[in-house]
Amino acid sequence: MRAAVLVGVGVLVVALAIVAVALSPRPVANVPPSSAATTTTPTATPPLSPSALATATTQPRPDLATLFHPLVTSWRPVEPFLLIERSDAPGTTLVAVPLSGGAATPLVSLPSPIGLGYDLRDDGSALVVALATAANTGRIAIWDLAAGTTRWLTDEEPGVSNATPIWSEDGSLIYYAAQMYVAQTNRLADLGIFRVRSDGTGKTRVRAAEENGAQLRGLTPDGRGLVWARIRAGGSVEVLDLVSGQNRSFDETQSASVLSWRASRPRALVMVGGCCAGRPGGSLALWDDVADSSKVLMGVQSAPSVAVTSAAWEPRGTRFAAAVAQSLSVAYFGSVFVYDSDGRQLAPVAGTDGAQQVLWLPMGIVFTRAMDQGGVEIVLTPVSGGTALRLYQGTGFFIRSVGAP
Repeated sequence: MRAAVLVGVGVLVVALAIVAVALSPRPVANVPPSSAATTTTPTATPPLSPSALATATTQPRPDLATLFHPLVTSWRPVEPFLLIERSDAPGTTLVAVPLSGGAATPLVSLPSPIGLGYDLRDDGSALVVALATAANTGRIAIWDLAAGTTRWLTDEEPGVSNATPIWSEDGSLIYYAAQMYVAQTNRLADLGIFRVRSDGTGKTRVRAAEENGAQLRGLTPDGRGLVWARIRAGGSVEVLDLVSGQNRSFDETQSASVLSWRASRPRALVMVGGCCAGRPGGSLALWDDVADSSKVLMGVQSAPSVAVTSAAWEPRGTRFAAAVAQSLSVAYFGSVFVYDSDGRQLAPVAGTDGAQQVLWLPMGIVFTRAMDQGGVEIVLTPVSGGTALRLYQGTGFFIRSVGAP
């Protein structure tokens, strides 16, 4: 069951808006996109020249136990769950929320926000996380939740930041992006996208360095494509074919982020726009990443004009749900509606006013919304009406992924 919630720039804007609404109050450089996508043959990684790195600090490096604080001795999921990322200043806590409505389980605490990224395996068995060990230096670690053990995956390389790790479909490999700090220019230089075996061996570059750095987002439903974004204002949507090495880009003139995937083509729902200031939401497009074609389903230019804050395919992929607000409405967030795959509205989902993030799971539609008394709640509601179930409430969080044993 691969149901990662791809939190791209557009969705992150919504997540930040959740916090803003609840509390009543990833910047990136604006770098022009590179030219046409290229095909890259994986190559063994040559050693980095020490002269290109920043001068190594003489301060002692923090050990893994200093940076990573499990809140459970060991943990195995016994039912489907949501993984949420909760801000607990000055750090971050990852929390497992069972979809049955049972008690949530805080899993791990980190001393600072997880800006370098992480990924939990679909079965909840292992977490891979990138941690800052020094200025401009990031290293990747693995936590085996069942065994309760942690270990470093990548080596310490002063001035090199390994970030946004992603598990392969079978859990045998980890993909990640890397950048290098160059002291002479006081800038970060892209090193490319890499893969490494889960035991730390076999490090290989799968996409060459380019002007823009990369942030990895996840995998396509078949596990053959690596979904990533260029580091630039508004983000982008890229899919790297892990077999052929060919890369395909959604419209590079637009800020965009993937909201949801299905198995059949065209398979990606993409938010277009929605960056970086102003009200949340943007237009919703359907993208065939294989044929590299797309069409806008609804948005600010449609009639009526609407802003889509989130969308998700149903498990079978024949319909999708979207949180939609009228563009001229004073309310930032609207309600959830069900659409066919061509974007024709079929029906509203009752009791979803104020919906922000949206997921469509076998047990129903999950959505977040701000509560009148403050804070945010996660609600599970039947698609065709019925009794809704509150799964979680709190402040400063967003849904990151879905897992099941």
